[in-house]
Amino acid sequence: MQQITREMGCSIEDLVRWFPLAMGDFYSQTSLKIDGSYLIQASQPLIVITGFSRPTRQIALLHIPVLQLNLSFVKSLSPTQCEQVIKRFDLYTRRGGG
Repeated sequence: MQQITREMGCSIEDLVRWFPLAMGDFYSQTSLKIDGSYLIQASQPLIVITGFSRPTRQIALLHIPVLQLNLSFVKSLSPTQCEQVIKRFDLYTRRGGG
């Protein structure tokens, strides 16, 4: 089972809102469990994302929520499929300013 870890500067609510687009075709086959509670549960998941809330980071007056996520892929997914899921997830969840 392939696994990757991501530390994200977002709230649980943000992640749940972005989740359908971030997972694309794999949305219905993905389970999301944060802080011990399933927020989205697939009957036979190909991808399981588990995570927990970390302490909020503060920069001056800015408070940034932090989530630590672990994405696990079943062995039946090819490395190419896993890479595509990761790229799409990163594309839809990474935010920048400028």
